Amino acid sequence: MPTELEYEIDVPFRDANYEPLGDALFRLTLSEENKAEIFEYGLSRLSQSQQEASKIFQNLARWDPTTRLMFASRSSSTVLNTPFRLVFPNADLSSFDETGLYVRQYMVVSYCWHSKDFFPDGYERHGDWPISKPFVDAIIGEKNHARVGIWMDQLCINQESPIDKQKSVAAMDVIYRSCLRLLVLLEDVYLDETEVKLFEKYDLCKVTKYNRAWTPPVEDQAPLNGLLAKIVAARWWQRAWCLHEFSVNEPWSDKRQCNEIHNATFIMNGPLGSIVRVKWWTLFHVAGMAPNLATDCPGMEIFMPVDNYKDREPGWRSSLIARHNHASRKGCLLLADKISIMINMCGIGFAYQGPALGSTDEVLYISTLLALAAGETYPLTLFDNRIPARLLETTSWLQRRLTDDLQHELFVSRFRPRSMSGIHRISMQYIELDMVFLPAPARWTKAADTDISITYRIFPETIPTTRSATHRPLQASFETVSHPYEILDELRRNFLAGCIKNGYSFTARLWAQLERDVVGPNYNQGLYKDLSSNPVLLPAAQRLIAQLLPVSTLLGVLSPPSFAVKDAQLFLTWLTDPRSVYYIGTETNCIQCSIDGEVAFSSSAMFNENFKSGSVEELRAAVPTDLLDEGCMPIRIWLLCPGESEDGTERWRLVGKTLLLGDSDLRKEANESKGREDAVVEIRRVVVGG
Repeated sequence: MPTELEYEIDVPFRDANYEPLGDALFRLTLSEENKAEIFEYGLSRLSQSQQEASKIFQNLARWDPTTRLMFASRSSSTVLNTPFRLVFPNADLSSFDETGLYVRQYMVVSYCWHSKDFFPDGYERHGDWPISKPFVDAIIGEKNHARVGIWMDQLCINQESPIDKQKSVAAMDVIYRSCLRLLVLLEDVYLDETEVKLFEKYDLCKVTKYNRAWTPPVEDQAPLNGLLAKIVAARWWQRAWCLHEFSVNEPWSDKRQCNEIHNATFIMNGPLGSIVRVKWWTLFHVAGMAPNLATDCPGMEIFMPVDNYKDREPGWRSSLIARHNHASRKGCLLLADKISIMINMCGIGFAYQGPALGSTDEVLYISTLLALAAGETYPLTLFDNRIPARLLETTSWLQRRLTDDLQHELFVSRFRPRSMSGIHRISMQYIELDMVFLPAPARWTKAADTDISITYRIFPETIPTTRSATHRPLQASFETVSHPYEILDELRRNFLAGCIKNGYSFTARLWAQLERDVVGPNYNQGLYKDLSSNPVLLPAAQRLIAQLLPVSTLLGVLSPPSFAVKDAQLFLTWLTDPRSVYYIGTETNCIQCSIDGEVAFSSSAMFNENFKSGSVEELRAAVPTDLLDEGCMPIRIWLLCPGESEDGTERWRLVGKTLLLGDSDLRKEANESKGREDAVVEIRRVVVGG
């Protein structure tokens, strides 16, 4: 299999090849020089990814050489050597008389290929176009210069040539990223006069001052809901390739957001056979005002900015798994195309040339492998508490999505690429890696009744709930799931009791970790205001410090700056925030992590179907070494049961995972205590399956 996309085309050095297309159009196949000019931005982005692509290839070759052979490199030269055609109305041909057949720019059309169920009564294709005349006229009407071409896949890719289609797919991100403007056709959306007027009324260009807390007047709320319902019901939002086309066009970039000529145009049916054209920024603005905007609506992946400026900061990478999650939710004729879509959305310099894929788990495996090879540790933290994935008729270490919640799927945090030196081999069934083994779960301890009774000195009554402060009222779909106060009180007291039991130093270390890894990147975002201390909790904070530092408090000595009263107050605010239930969990366990007696917390344990009849006595707990520096937000502890060892290799079955909070330097502890009889943690190279 080739390592570089190979394809030869015969086009003159500067001028394009001309060919008539029916009675009303002509088509130009652009020269390499012309392509280099109009693809300049997209090619520059592709060139920037070459080092990353090389790193991914090296890791794939080390871990799974068979999967490595499914990919071929792509670079500027391979894209420039791929046929690129544009269509024009015949009336534009004379504009090339002085310049020769050299194209100025091009627009790209994003639309759904018509299914058998699409065609409404009286629908007719217009000429050689695959769409009706009103939409053709709207597309041509978007041209601001005669030498601006139109790219539409059915007209510009040779649909009879598998090679042409394969090479075009490999260049698709460059094509959509470099275009002058994207035109989105929503042919199955029909707006009435009232809905059209809403776009006119709330045209973002007419907004003079932005107020985050503003909401539309009551009389507009029902029409806005109806308008949004019509738009998101369009088939376009549900297709994987359409998601890809819009995403790689970089709708959130300054270029697309600050210049009307580059902002995407959505084209829909209006009343009485008319056509409505709406700029993307206005559509996004109007959709955001609809009271019934749900986080699981079909178009939410597009409405959520997933590639903002923070993802392009040096040393950071936006999540590959988030791109997989995007594509996996959408319809696609060929499963293997979802791999190509993920690669293009990530802008990586290679292309998928492997076989057809037979299941979504195969797609997940390849996507997971690519993410790990890029240095993203997130796949190691996933866990599905249902039946484990099966690949090649064998249960796998691989974990499907943890939840069907769109917010959790798409808002996967950006990451700093890791070396992933702790992984040695990966297959569909097993992963061989270095892990820090902790004391067995049977040796973990919980807060005793006497420990919990002490919390009543801090909170004599039911522990109150601190409502999360937001910039505007939350819609129902954004509300945090709550629990009865009695249940919350019990969970919070267990967690607080563990803190008090393990002392001031542990609580200070735990809160520093939570504030850094959880509050900053996860709580102080989006609709939520930054977490600030609840004034009501000041007396409780003072009592907590007194409990943790009784002698210092009695003598009137100020608490150390690492965890003073103000820190305790913010910690208790976090503890009483409904969002913190995920980290507190239903059960807080203490794990000894050092010879000196330092501890960490475990909470929110989950088990899959493989452990329904298992014994806690046989469970072991271990953390992949590549997760040691990932902070406490992801699920890091793997819960393992013994597997059948082969060739002296230690084998385990993955049956559960749980959070690890407040841990110290486990790698350092394992290295310094290596070989000692009283060591409580150790690093081992093991094989883990499902």
